[in-house]
Amino acid sequence: MKVLIWGARGSVPCFSKRKNHFGTNTPCVEVKFSKTERIILDAGTGLVSMGNSIFEKSNLSTEPFNIFLSHFHWDHIQGLPFFKPVFQKEVSINIYGKEEIDKVFSSQMITPFYPVPFGNLPAKINAVHVDSSISLFSAKITPFQLNHPQGCIGYRIEHNGKILVYATDTEPDEGKLDKILIDHSKGADLLIMDSNNTPEEAAFRKGWGHSTYIDCVNIANKADVKRLILFHHDPFHDDSVVFEKEAKAKRLFRNSFAAFEDMQIDV
Repeated sequence: MKVLIWGARGSVPCFSKRKNHFGTNTPCVEVKFSKTERIILDAGTGLVSMGNSIFEKSNLSTEPFNIFLSHFHWDHIQGLPFFKPVFQKEVSINIYGKEEIDKVFSSQMITPFYPVPFGNLPAKINAVHVDSSISLFSAKITPFQLNHPQGCIGYRIEHNGKILVYATDTEPDEGKLDKILIDHSKGADLLIMDSNNTPEEAAFRKGWGHSTYIDCVNIANKADVKRLILFHHDPFHDDSVVFEKEAKAKRLFRNSFAAFEDMQIDV
């Protein structure tokens, strides 16, 4: 698998010269199994950059785009209305996630917020409710529950003996949901996990549904993960804060790295 980070921030894109290194787009991760086979994890503003890149390369795939949503909070869906392939009638897009997919996007893309109703987009868009493992492009994709307000889905992706786990927007619950995350991360070659908060911020952000780099390291150690990617950076943390987070995580788990836009990882 080849992993490409298109957006690694949380909550809101927050542009600043002091955030150039890690980028300012909200969550979007591309996972490629071959030149034409890919899945997309989340549809934040990073999805817009991905769509632009596809068109710049004149490489519009004949394969359907498959987008797996973790949940419906703004930062994870706000890129879809500006994803260039949605305006191409020859394109098919499958959106996987919780049951309310059609309802959410029909409510988002409506007057006075957006000029084109969701149902009028030229692309063929199919909503797929996912609540158990599915096979796609010879990969096994297993959804699991994360601890986040209004719910969030993590994904374990297995392909050719390799394991990638995507676990954005989650907070330790010291119980059932921590165990679910550890069980689904067991033996992962790569864990991409929410590290939005500093430990100091976590003390007064209980219930916000986010983790610290320490929480990520704890999961990585308990699940015997090979590499850890710190993800969903707080939009108000500039590059220096994220670099410091990465350095502290490395002291506890050597193969820790902070996600940045255009980051590429072979799994």
